Amino acid sequence: MSGEASNRTMQDKMSSSPESVAAARSLDPARASAGVGAPQTGRKRKVVEPVTSNACTNCKRARAKCDGATPACRRCANRDQQHECRYEIHTKTAKEQMVREILTLQTRMEQLQGRNDALEKENNLIGSIIASLQNDEEGPEILRRLKHGESNQMIATWLGRPVAHGTSALSPTAERNLNSAIANYHRSFVEDHDPRYWTNVSVDRDLIEHLIRLYFTWIHPVHMFFDEGSFLESFNGCTDVYCSSSLVNAICAMSCFLLHTAWRTDSDGRQIEAVQLELTPTAVSFLREQFMAEAKAMMDHIRIDKMTSIQTYAVIFLVDVACGRGLEALAHLRVSTEALTAKRPIEQSSEAEDIVSWGILTAQTAWWGFLFMKPTAPMSTSAHPFEKMDTYQAESDWVPHKQLGDENVDLPRRPGYRLLTSGEHAKLYRIVHETILVYCGSRGKVTAHGLAVLYERYMSWMENLPTELKIDDSDPLPHVLFLHIQYYTAMVNLLQPLLHLSNHHQASFDQLLNSLVQYAKIGVELLFRYKTAYSDHFVTPLQLFCLVHLCDAVVRYDAQGEVTNKAIRFCMSSLEEAKTGYPLAGPLQKMFRAALSEYNLPFSKEFELMMGSTLRMGSEELLRVCSRLTYRVPISQLLPSMDSDLSRQFMVEWQKYGDRAGSSKGKPKSMDIGTMLNA
Repeated sequence: MSGEASNRTMQDKMSSSPESVAAARSLDPARASAGVGAPQTGRKRKVVEPVTSNACTNCKRARAKCDGATPACRRCANRDQQHECRYEIHTKTAKEQMVREILTLQTRMEQLQGRNDALEKENNLIGSIIASLQNDEEGPEILRRLKHGESNQMIATWLGRPVAHGTSALSPTAERNLNSAIANYHRSFVEDHDPRYWTNVSVDRDLIEHLIRLYFTWIHPVHMFFDEGSFLESFNGCTDVYCSSSLVNAICAMSCFLLHTAWRTDSDGRQIEAVQLELTPTAVSFLREQFMAEAKAMMDHIRIDKMTSIQTYAVIFLVDVACGRGLEALAHLRVSTEALTAKRPIEQSSEAEDIVSWGILTAQTAWWGFLFMKPTAPMSTSAHPFEKMDTYQAESDWVPHKQLGDENVDLPRRPGYRLLTSGEHAKLYRIVHETILVYCGSRGKVTAHGLAVLYERYMSWMENLPTELKIDDSDPLPHVLFLHIQYYTAMVNLLQPLLHLSNHHQASFDQLLNSLVQYAKIGVELLFRYKTAYSDHFVTPLQLFCLVHLCDAVVRYDAQGEVTNKAIRFCMSSLEEAKTGYPLAGPLQKMFRAALSEYNLPFSKEFELMMGSTLRMGSEELLRVCSRLTYRVPISQLLPSMDSDLSRQFMVEWQKYGDRAGSSKGKPKSMDIGTMLNA
């Protein structure tokens, strides 16, 4: 009884509380309609007037609220004090504006200082040349070299004179005046829309334009680090949204590897020497180092999270690889890939930045694949390359620009399919990326099922390749040929470790071996087609790695002596031709020579004479190329990570593919390695 009474008491208290009474009134329609509990209609609610945090001076003195209206606030207007209504900038706002202006001025000052340093160096070179012009014997030769486009640095080096240094003794005011005069002197020779606007390297404007064309003909379709149209528009208009001085200098340095004197066929079918600058290989090398030095010097004064800075480091990576400086290339590539995740908010169009991201990540995967190391930066396995872009959009035609003056020659034009190729390139290297992770142990023990899935993905990629990128009997585009060459290189490197497992079923092993050799031979055939159509002067540095991998697989696993000898000759001659432009080719020759010795294959005296000083390269020179003494797959390092029963299980999986295993689908008709290498 006492509990029931207590409950009733609590209920009574709750029902009589103010909150419950108010709730009951609001829920009772009758009371609401009768106006019970409604506020009195006679009282009007005061309208809240706007108030600003930055009051005028009159309102501040009176400690009154101010609405911040201009030209006079409401309070001053009501008091007829419009002419006395003044607003002072808030101290915090003024400080923020001042900080922004200071940061902008600091950035500008650093850029100008870097440019002044380069101009000061140029002025010293000019001073040494002017001093030499007073010599009657050297004067005519200096003028001749200037007319032929040699830079001041090259002429000063030829003169053998030390560069004069005297500006350090000047007073700060005199030094600033001198630097200003040097800058004005340089710009007085540079007109609007002149490519020399972007570099302080003293070269002819035609040479700079030639180097840019070379890059977009042979390098850009393979390594798409920027949107071509946007870059060229910014380059020609001298604007810095899609272009920068450091990027232009890096591009010119990369194109110096492609400066060659080639041959053209005249109307009568005779070969004639193409027009080319009178630059010796030594002069070209010196010119390349000048461009690189300027690109790196300018990077000291530019934020790394700027998109053009990221692109510059990506191009410098290619230059380092081409020079055989693999460790430096690795560092520059890492800076570029890591900066992608910390870059500024969108500076360029979303399409342009998408191209940059996929281009750099694809290059990173390719390089780590040749080093047989695990990538440090992630590549999404779910994202689809260029999924928001039309890869069939209209692009400029591809023209085989090789020599200075080709822009004035009626050369054959073809659809370029650059974006389409780049998209398929990125798709292929997503599979390569997964292959690296599997073999490096990031997915646990290497299993037969995991490798079979990768093999299926590679074959599906080839089978689903767009028709425009298929190889037929006509001459394919160089970047399309290289796309296929990379596919066959990836297939060889996927299957090669399996040949070194034990407990194989002999019939299945023979089938696997034949498939690997077939993939390698097709790759070599495509390399031969590239050499015939475009020569080994105009390749990308990564194609040289494909060359040694594919030729190595043929000579190591093929039992036909005649084909083996032809593959050796083809590899050595191709590297020798490429060596005139790419220093990288020399160490790769030495590594290939070492591999032949390990396979107990003969190496003729002819090839030793061909290699020359390359034979005497030491281990340190080889280590600089790819951080290892060889380019070959490190089989002994991969075997411990493989499942103990992998060989037997994989052969079971292998049989599921039937005729598809080792298929040459996509291979052009009439391709035969024996016939082609004998041509």
